[in-house]
Amino acid sequence: MSIELKRYPISVKHRGTVLRGTIIYWSKDYRVVLEHPVHRESSSLHMMYMIPARFVTPLDATDVKSVRNVDIVEDCIKKLKKLYDESGGKNE
Repeated sequence: MSIELKRYPISVKHRGTVLRGTIIYWSKDYRVVLEHPVHRESSSLHMMYMIPARFVTPLDATDVKSVRNVDIVEDCIKKLKKLYDESGGKNE
């Protein structure tokens, strides 16, 4: 059985450069991929299965009873900026 991963596009202007990337996630794991102006990927963040919560973006419109939603978009934008800064802030 494989888990169907969702994709949520994100973009932000950072220090004069437009950064574009994607959040790749499902309810218990996510990672950020910086796609422009350089390609970098974050490590995955995991939530323990026993925690009654799930990672969400605006794509997840339906609430699940007794499960708390953890919106990851703002954290992912921070990770996108960090990935760019760690690349030296230069275009490839």
